[in-house]
Amino acid sequence: MGELYRPLRNAGCRITDDLVFKGYRSLVLENEKLLIHLLLDKGAEPIRWLHKPTDTDMIWISHNGLGAPHAMYADYQISYIGGWQEMFPEVSYTSEYRGGTVHRGETAITPWDYRIVKDEPDEIRVLLVNQIRSMPFRLEKLIILGTGSETVRIEETVRNLSPSTALEANWGHHLAYGPPFLGEDSIISLSEGAKICNPVTGESWDWPLMRRAGTDTDLSVMPEPGTERELLYIATPDSAYRLTSPSRGVSLDVRWDGSVWPYLWYWQNFRADMNAPFFGCDYNIGLEMFNVPPKLTLGEAVEQGRALVVPPLGSVSSWLELKAFGFV
Repeated sequence: MGELYRPLRNAGCRITDDLVFKGYRSLVLENEKLLIHLLLDKGAEPIRWLHKPTDTDMIWISHNGLGAPHAMYADYQISYIGGWQEMFPEVSYTSEYRGGTVHRGETAITPWDYRIVKDEPDEIRVLLVNQIRSMPFRLEKLIILGTGSETVRIEETVRNLSPSTALEANWGHHLAYGPPFLGEDSIISLSEGAKICNPVTGESWDWPLMRRAGTDTDLSVMPEPGTERELLYIATPDSAYRLTSPSRGVSLDVRWDGSVWPYLWYWQNFRADMNAPFFGCDYNIGLEMFNVPPKLTLGEAVEQGRALVVPPLGSVSSWLELKAFGFV
């Protein structure tokens, strides 16, 4: 709940709260370059991440669009509308673990609280909080935006609320891109030394060429609609990538804490998935940082020693930065 008498500004950094959009509590963060609209009641996911100088929204919205909240649309898969979600404590499948049900992307479909930490023309800081039900975890996310900046920094902490039990989880960010930002002319840039990995076959290649049966496929460029591609992951030397849209004259730089999220999943969906939930309707990719390779359940991640482990009353912190910028 916002402060009733908090000053209202229409210049510099600013926060608009106490909003309801299509039935969802919302929060808008803004400066001269960016406008970010978060759906607090839907995982605090952004429904807009607008780069003002190029009038380009980084958020892809799938053919399903955003509907009003309804009890029928309670799980991650059926409520998925594209865009960007925080995934915790399970990232691939709803699964059974330690005698309970651990929901895929529980933090992506449940309400978040918020607290305004700083509200000044030169900088705004908002703390988002989600306390899940399936396990005694609390996730805190501080969003920082400065005046004139095209960079958003996100600092996060997972807290184990149990006084006696170490808890495991899978964690990461499901960043998916499509129109209007991503198109057939888009280009993915990674630093030298990046490796493409197939989690099923164990094959690997130097970015950007995937070599099979004497044929090279350049994964840094987008193919024509109808092209089928596997789910891969990328090992990056610096935990960073750039996605560029030449036709719109804008790029997005993404950097993150590779010590917590070492695997960059590369999901490719070029109107070739004819089954649920896409039915051949969507042209998009995902470049998503996680603590595990595709597509381990939490139990499998624990068995392989890849799960995030948080000690009793302990915490694990991480960070993510996103910079949208135009070019001539």
